[in-house]
Amino acid sequence: MISILSAFGNFNPDSPLIYGLYGAVVVFVVAMSLYYIVRSVRRAKALKMDMGKIKKVVTTSVAFSVLPAIGIGIGVVTLIGSIGIALPAIRLSVIGSLQYETMMADGAASAIAGSMEEFIGSNFNITAQDFVTIATVMTIPILTGPLVVIFFYKKFQPKVQMLSSMTSSTSGGGVNIGDLAFQVVFIGMILGYLAMSITTIASGAGYLDNYYNFIAIVIAAVCMYVFDLLINKAGWKWLDSFSTPFSMLIAMAVVAVISYFSYENSWPLAPDTDAAAAVVSAFM
Repeated sequence: MISILSAFGNFNPDSPLIYGLYGAVVVFVVAMSLYYIVRSVRRAKALKMDMGKIKKVVTTSVAFSVLPAIGIGIGVVTLIGSIGIALPAIRLSVIGSLQYETMMADGAASAIAGSMEEFIGSNFNITAQDFVTIATVMTIPILTGPLVVIFFYKKFQPKVQMLSSMTSSTSGGGVNIGDLAFQVVFIGMILGYLAMSITTIASGAGYLDNYYNFIAIVIAAVCMYVFDLLINKAGWKWLDSFSTPFSMLIAMAVVAVISYFSYENSWPLAPDTDAAAAVVSAFM
């Protein structure tokens, strides 16, 4: 692959060839999505399922596809400086994860040049070998999930189905084991992101942008709490399907505003400044 890319002269991560590949990927993904949507709706009608529930599922799916896509678009922007537009767009259009892609790209760039900053500075004209290295690191590990599903789904699916139907006895009544397992995994993922943020704070990072992840987590948590009150106390049931993406967008918007004003007003923190005091003083 490297030799093929190099054959086109000076390698350009935004060459028409790679954009053509991106176009082909988008067409395939959209065509496959439309195909299964049509098949699913027809099957639901044949089974005489409640179309109101089907519409709710579609609405929820759209919300969880379109709204987080804004954040994914931001992720594409963060990767443009190192590997261009097309590759991040391809990765994040299929099975990519914003946190995963940026972390893998940063790790690969650090292995090549010492850090992402040095990589961008010393490799403004990125070589085909560097490009393929980063693309491989971003792509191969994340394929583990789909491969496990392809080869082992039939074996573990009955066990998962059995787990989902089980309940445990508690003082407050039965708890569905499947729902509980999902909640535990989800909370574990959130705690993982929180741990990364706390690690940054504990390391004594000296600039405001090192605290953006922590700020976003706190804002999102507050938003989810407010939305939960509106859903359960004020009866805003329609908000139930949108609370998570809305919390994500609000948190990202707050961080974007802080980022804008921090650079406009020169708010980077001094290395010896207390983190909490510095964040508070930034808004004075």
